Amino acid sequence: MRRTVLSLAVVAFAPTLARAQDTTAVEPTPHISPAIGVHYGSPMRASVAGALLIDMSQHRNDGVVIAVEVGQRGNEVSAGYFRMLGRFGSGYSLRLAALRTTDDPWNATENTTYVGAEASWMIVFGVGARVGYLRRASHSGTLDPHENVMSFSFGIGI
Repeated sequence: MRRTVLSLAVVAFAPTLARAQDTTAVEPTPHISPAIGVHYGSPMRASVAGALLIDMSQHRNDGVVIAVEVGQRGNEVSAGYFRMLGRFGSGYSLRLAALRTTDDPWNATENTTYVGAEASWMIVFGVGARVGYLRRASHSGTLDPHENVMSFSFGIGI
């Protein structure tokens, strides 16, 4: 009888002793990665980009991208969403962008600021293309028909 009472007591009080099993859910911290890219296209011609990828998911495949790009004929800052698909560096990004042109850009007015949106698609190993639509936000002081700009470039990386 004594063994039966002791066994029942152990079974009854065991859940109260299992506090080490009770844990609180911990949100994963954002994972921040650097990214680089080299592009060639309109309106900046050749350019180099540096970016931070702020990954909020546990699978490390999508999040926020913040990029700065320095080109031959302009500079750009952009921010938006990125998503990596599968392996081998394929994916896409959708970004809001601000572009400031310098002397002699392709299909744009010199010394003018443009704002708009861009989409980038990387097919494999970060190689892909980018297309964007930007509208003039400042005037250069000259009359020029480039009120809107379609940007297009080929590149490697972000």
